[in-house]
Amino acid sequence: MKKWLIGGSVVFVFLICIGLIFYTLPQTESPKKESAAKTTTSPPLKSKVTAEKTPDVPTIFVHGYAGTKNSLGNMIKRLSKNGQATKSLVLTVNADGTVSTSGQFDETSPNPLIQILFADNKSSMENQTIWLENALATLKNEYHIEKINAVGHSMGGVSLTNYLEKDGHNAAYPQVEKLVLIAAPLNGLVIGEDGVTPYDLTDNGPGAETDRYANFMNGQAGLPSDLQVFNIAGDIEDGTKSDGSVSVASALSGRFIYADVASYSEKIFYGENAAHSKLHENPDVDQTIADFLWSD
Repeated sequence: MKKWLIGGSVVFVFLICIGLIFYTLPQTESPKKESAAKTTTSPPLKSKVTAEKTPDVPTIFVHGYAGTKNSLGNMIKRLSKNGQATKSLVLTVNADGTVSTSGQFDETSPNPLIQILFADNKSSMENQTIWLENALATLKNEYHIEKINAVGHSMGGVSLTNYLEKDGHNAAYPQVEKLVLIAAPLNGLVIGEDGVTPYDLTDNGPGAETDRYANFMNGQAGLPSDLQVFNIAGDIEDGTKSDGSVSVASALSGRFIYADVASYSEKIFYGENAAHSKLHENPDVDQTIADFLWSD
């Protein structure tokens, strides 16, 4: 009887030990399962982040002396026709500096195009600079636009240059990243019938300087150092080396004004469609501008 009790006790203790071993095994497995469950959540989070798109930088368009909504309006229509860009706002700055706005701005649309019009379209560079400040303050304060590109035809390019030298570092306005000048008379409007003038370019600058050009050279330090510039001139090939209104030399004097920015490029268009008021209706000019603004 004693032997049976001792044997039974041994068996009983043995069974208890086996039970304890199996009881503890599931606990050792649980951390691995928890770790595996955590890793399965990573791919969806990563996918969500990469799907977000940075909004495109809007581009403003500024007409020249006596310009209207049609001056650069047709270019805006053509650039937005293929879906590469989107016709957006029109800002009209009145003579008293107040700004009227029409159209809609959607920051998610591809490359929004914004037209700026001056109600007094025959005013001075100084007035236009103030009106640009008012228009760009509207874009920043009402539409929360922090960065822009800019296209200026003729006097519009002159006023944009003056604006950039005055306000290029002013946080009250959107930062200008890229600038396109189209036939901007940066060194006056003198044209020689034989294509020769005292203002022709040399390796060191124009042979003669207008007050406008001299002031621009004196104000170079105000230009943003990270600005990218593309400068367009026209030559109708009638012997004057001009687009009929602005000489190639005057337009391309910008290479000296913008000598210290991040990048400067220039191009001359030739022939009938390189006339002053035809440059902004020229499909080849459209493509050149689109490539510069949006090829990155």
